[in-house]
Amino acid sequence: MKAQTLPALVEAAYELFASYTIGRRLAVCTACCVTDAEVAELVSTPLRQVSRRLLQNAYYDSARNYSAQELWEMKHFLPRVLDLVSGFEFPAHSTEITFTRLDLDQPEKWAVAELDLLRRFAAAYLAQCLDIYPLPSHEVLSHEALSDVLVMFGIAHFHLPDLLAQWSAASSEASLLHLKDLLLHESGYAKNGAFALTNVFATPPVNAAFAAWLQNEQVKQAFSVRLEDRVLAPQGLTDETIAELSLTYDILRTL
Repeated sequence: MKAQTLPALVEAAYELFASYTIGRRLAVCTACCVTDAEVAELVSTPLRQVSRRLLQNAYYDSARNYSAQELWEMKHFLPRVLDLVSGFEFPAHSTEITFTRLDLDQPEKWAVAELDLLRRFAAAYLAQCLDIYPLPSHEVLSHEALSDVLVMFGIAHFHLPDLLAQWSAASSEASLLHLKDLLLHESGYAKNGAFALTNVFATPPVNAAFAAWLQNEQVKQAFSVRLEDRVLAPQGLTDETIAELSLTYDILRTL
């Protein structure tokens, strides 16, 4: 099956989740988390026009109740969430928690077509990220890290090994520069000696998936060849970047 573009997948999401309609009230905490006025503005705004800030303030900032109604409402807003994320706008206080409300560790709550669309979205979004370096800026961060995006998918129970395999199969220069950042600035070793991301949202399963991926000999070989080739043909790179890519190569070979 031919891969769909991100815009096409977002449009498909608006169509697929159109049946998840909502009323004038939401299953959110208006006692202390969000205001009635914020909820009223959210439910009266056409879905495609909901801003990142409004979605965060009137929905994501609410404490969860883990009800079926809450998940129904999440599915209503999901196309707009995918739309916003496509443009690197994340409707949550931290990028990494954007999809945790989906409860994908309980697939019985989802139709097969819905899960398939989410899988295809994740792959298409990662493909976009692998062609961009650095990733666009965030309100708080100078730029997003690719590892943050993967933690976002990992802690929300998307299938992280498939996404990591997609990274190591990429041929873009950006994918190498993201690897450089991962090994030089975004990971290290925990007290028990295990490889771990420095991202505070990274869970043990996420860290284990990254470690298994980086320690796979085929992955290491694929990246090593590309790193070596780029360092030996350094046109367009600064001396600092060349040195960092060389160090990335050395670190990779020791994992």
